[in-house]
Amino acid sequence: MINGYTITDPSNANESQQEIFEQATQGFGFVPNIVNAFSQSPTLASAMLALYAKFDDTSFDTIESHVILQTINVINQCHYCVPAHSTIARNGGVDDALDDALRNSQPLKDSKLESLRQFAAQMVEQRGHLTEEQFNTFINAGYTRQSALDVVFFITVKTLTNYGNHITGTDIDDAFKPLEWTPETAAV
Repeated sequence: MINGYTITDPSNANESQQEIFEQATQGFGFVPNIVNAFSQSPTLASAMLALYAKFDDTSFDTIESHVILQTINVINQCHYCVPAHSTIARNGGVDDALDDALRNSQPLKDSKLESLRQFAAQMVEQRGHLTEEQFNTFINAGYTRQSALDVVFFITVKTLTNYGNHITGTDIDDAFKPLEWTPETAAV
């Protein structure tokens, strides 16, 4: 943790934090350090948990969602989110080779998923200002206009979590440490 942020002992948590910790435990089975760190702003922590609950409402399946999320995490160089998403995705059946490619910003073998990866990267790097050709390439790969807006949703979530982690320097949970990541360790 950095900048004076600390992990709150649940026994010392205020009422707002206790509610957030209970919600996180229901969703994740434990209180991840990101939730604990963000609980110092109940608004931020509550928003993050509410947005995460909407992932299944998008037009993307689990693998596609991971492609978007991990692409954004890597671009934003989030030391916490990359290993967290790798662990969750791999435990959920996402192929290690696919995740490794994402962690290293390498092209994906599946052309439709590669189109999705490129679209998500372009949206972040160009701040949403895509050319008509870039947008049409995404649509022609088999995605929809709803899918394009759902990418905006994922960018919103990852901006919140990535930037929050940059400010707090969130300690990586033990469960995520085997897949620890830094931009310097990524094979480019």
